Amino acid sequence: MKPQPLDDLVLLPESEALQRHFDARNWRVFRGILVISLLVSLFAGVAAAQGGRFLALALFAVDLIATIFLFVSRKEPWFERYYGQIQTAYLFLQDFAWSPASFHVKGPEMAGLLAWLFLTLRLRPADALLLYGGYWVLQGFPLAALGLGERTEIDPGKTVAAILMLAGSLAWTRVQKRRFLSEWRREHYRARERLRMQEEIGYARRIQLSMLPQGPPEVEWLELSAASMPATEVGGDYYDYFRLSPSRVVLVIGDVAGHGLASGLLLSGVRSCLYLLEEHLASPVKVLARLSPMVRRTTDRRMYVTLLMAVLDREAGTLTVANAGHPPVLRRGSGGWEEVGKGAPPLGTFRDARFEEDTRLLAAGDLLVLYTDGLVEARDAAGREYGQDRLLLALDRAGEEARPAEIREAVLGDLALFRGGAESEDDVTLVVVRVG
Repeated sequence: MKPQPLDDLVLLPESEALQRHFDARNWRVFRGILVISLLVSLFAGVAAAQGGRFLALALFAVDLIATIFLFVSRKEPWFERYYGQIQTAYLFLQDFAWSPASFHVKGPEMAGLLAWLFLTLRLRPADALLLYGGYWVLQGFPLAALGLGERTEIDPGKTVAAILMLAGSLAWTRVQKRRFLSEWRREHYRARERLRMQEEIGYARRIQLSMLPQGPPEVEWLELSAASMPATEVGGDYYDYFRLSPSRVVLVIGDVAGHGLASGLLLSGVRSCLYLLEEHLASPVKVLARLSPMVRRTTDRRMYVTLLMAVLDREAGTLTVANAGHPPVLRRGSGGWEEVGKGAPPLGTFRDARFEEDTRLLAAGDLLVLYTDGLVEARDAAGREYGQDRLLLALDRAGEEARPAEIREAVLGDLALFRGGAESEDDVTLVVVRVG
C-alpha cells in the first residue's frame, strides 16, 4: 500500500482522505507486526504442541495462516479497500496470540510489546478501545471468573497501563488528525481554486476558438486553409475573413503581445471592434487608425497588438494591405515571392501612428501566405530560429500546384520537424490563400 501524495488526497472527501493517509502510515508499522507475528506463531506453536496445549496450538495455527494469507494478499485491490477493518481484526487476534499467559504459556512480555506497538498506529477511537480492551481483558482481568487461567483479581498495574496507553493513543491520533486536516484543508482550498481557474480558462479557450472562422469563406474564386495553435490554454493570435461583396474579401490576421488570458481578453475586444467597423473594412488604414486609440485606452503600455488587413478585390485585380507591426503578406505570383505590406507601429503604441496602404496587382493563381511571428521565431532545442528563409523553402517544396491545405500541412510539418522536442514559446497561426 503506497502512500498517496497530498495533491491526490485533496481530491477526495475529507474523511476518506484522512483514512487513506492513516492507512498508508499504519501499513508501514503493520508490516513489521506481521513479521513478528509470523515468528511468534511458529515458535509458540511448536512449544504448545510439545506441551500438549492443543487450544493454544489451534490459536497459533489460525494466527499463522492468517499472517501468511495477509502477506500473500497485500497487493490485492480488496486488501487496500478494506485495510482498516483487516488491520483491526488481525490485531485483535494478536491480543490473544501474543498473550499466551491466558493459555498457561509463558510470555506476557510479548503482550506488553504489542500494546506499545498499538501506540505507533493512528487508530480510530472504536478500534483503539477494542484493541486495548482486549489487551486488558487478557492481561488485567480476573479470567478465573470466566473459567480461564488462574488470575482471581484485577491486575492494577495492567489496568493502569491499558488506560494510559489507550488515552495516549487517542490523544496522539487526535493531534496527528488535526495536523493533517489543517494542511489538507489548506491544500484542498487551493486545489478547488486551481480547478475553478482551469474550468474558467477552459471556457475562455472554447470562447476564443469559437471566434475563429469555423470554415473557409464561401467564395468561388478563393481557396483558403488556416490553422491557429495557441502556446497556452488561451492564445493571443487571431485571424478572420469578411466577405464584403461577391468580388471583394478582407483577410485579417493579428497577434496580441504575449499569450494567456489577458491577451485573449484584449483579442476579443479587437475582434468586436472589427465587426462593428465591418462596413469600413474596404479602407483598412482608417480602420487601423480607429483601432489603435482603442487598444491604447483599454490596456497598459506593455500590451500592444499587431494587425494586418488584406483586401482582395477580384474585380479590380488588386491586393491592398495595411499593416500595423505585423509580418508582411508573402505573395507568390509569376515573378516569384515578394513581401506586401509596409511596416508601421503596432496598435496601441503611439498616439500619432500613421498607417499606409500597399497595393499590388492580383491575378488568378497567386498564392498568399499570412502568418504570425510565432512561426518564424520558433526555436529548436539548440535555440536556433526557424526564420523566414526556411519558411520559403518549405513553401517551395510543397510545389506550385499544391492546394492551400496541403501547403499548410507541409509548413506545419516542417516546423514540427525543426522544433523537435522544444516547447512552443508563442502562438502560431498560418493562413494560406490561393486566388482562382
